[in-house]
Amino acid sequence: MRVFSITTRNVRTDSAAPGSRKSSVGRALFARGLAVCLGLLALSASAVTASAQTCGDEYTIKEGETLGEIAARTYGDPSKWTVIFYANQDRLGNNASLLVPGAALRLPCIGRPQASQPPVQAAPAPTREAAPAPAAPARTASNNRRVIVSSMLRRIEFLTADGYAPYTGRELEGGGMLTQVLSSALDIIKDDSKGKLQYGISWVNDWSAHLNPLLVSRAFDLGFPWVKPDCTAALNMDKETQFRCQRLFFSEPLYEIITRIFVLKDSPMNSLDPDQLQGRSLCRPNGYSTQMLDAGGRNLLKDGKVTLIRPATIDECFRLLVQGTVDGVAMTEMVGLASAVSLGMKDQIRSIDEPLALDTLHVVVSKTHPFARTMLYYVNAGLQRLKSSGEFERIVERHLQRFWKTQQALPSPAIADAPATSSTPAASTASPTAPAPQPAAPAASDSSTTTTGSTPTANPGTSN
Repeated sequence: MRVFSITTRNVRTDSAAPGSRKSSVGRALFARGLAVCLGLLALSASAVTASAQTCGDEYTIKEGETLGEIAARTYGDPSKWTVIFYANQDRLGNNASLLVPGAALRLPCIGRPQASQPPVQAAPAPTREAAPAPAAPARTASNNRRVIVSSMLRRIEFLTADGYAPYTGRELEGGGMLTQVLSSALDIIKDDSKGKLQYGISWVNDWSAHLNPLLVSRAFDLGFPWVKPDCTAALNMDKETQFRCQRLFFSEPLYEIITRIFVLKDSPMNSLDPDQLQGRSLCRPNGYSTQMLDAGGRNLLKDGKVTLIRPATIDECFRLLVQGTVDGVAMTEMVGLASAVSLGMKDQIRSIDEPLALDTLHVVVSKTHPFARTMLYYVNAGLQRLKSSGEFERIVERHLQRFWKTQQALPSPAIADAPATSSTPAASTASPTAPAPQPAAPAASDSSTTTTGSTPTANPGTSN
């Protein structure tokens, strides 16, 4: 909104003594002119308010409006409608053309959010099991050094998504292993700043939208977890890998992952030998890096040795595998196992022993973000302190124990005594002591946002 100001000056009138008729007329004219000016300013300000929309607010959709029109008023660019769409996918569904008059939209700020802006609140995710809050790490000689806190950066917004167990997922303890690691690391920085630095974690279940537009437009500040590609292998870079190398900064590694090819148990594929892969079709979800398929001279995609199918989700890849539509699924080992268990397909698949890739997961930030280096400094410093205290290992160990226990979980004995019914039962018939099966990851079109100022509550919630 444009800001108008009036500058007044003291005017000395020597030709008319105070109280004279001339002086009274002058004062009256000045007062009338001032009133007219104020009236015009009020009308102008009202017009500006009507023609522009402030980001960071909730906006009520009016009859006949489009997302492009709202984006034009909010950001001055109708092409920024995707920022509004992905920030409200939980409200709009997967069709941006279905706008309902009277419904409310979140309008995220592109760039630094206002310091006074309250955090966006959403309906809490259903909880499964409360996780004990990790104790604050004790300060020792190796981790006693406090970070330098910026006087300009007051809040950091992280972006992640569900469906990447055991690393991220609101149905998991603390939002997943890496969500809890980052929350604990940032809590250390928050403590050093005496509460001056706040942070939030938001969930948008479309990985392909995270890097562009949501991070490069600075609708969110930092994203996780993402694989850091080999940016020295220029000849084998696909467009997505080039984008990551050219447009993003990466934090220190969060965790190392193994990527394997999953196949059906009776598949003749037993190795990554080019003769066995020639003419095969592989599945890897949209938004996930494909560099490993061409790395090490394989050139599976570059030379057209395999056909790549790219659905929206990991679960869809495994459905295509069981249906016989694809021959293999290229996926992070534990993420693939979690998906197979959630779909009830564990006994139908196996993985090729030879790893397809060894990668590391990171926090990423757009290189054009004015606070990029400061935020990565906070993340890296918090991680170092977390590791020095031993809390990093405790978090990882707890999540890995839970994950492998889930992989070997047996069906509940109560299933044998559950009567058949055509109506939806009011409550689960599973035994309270039986291990609960891991739920399927939400579809990519589902999205929601949860923002917190400290460690996420239990169960709030990619390489990618």
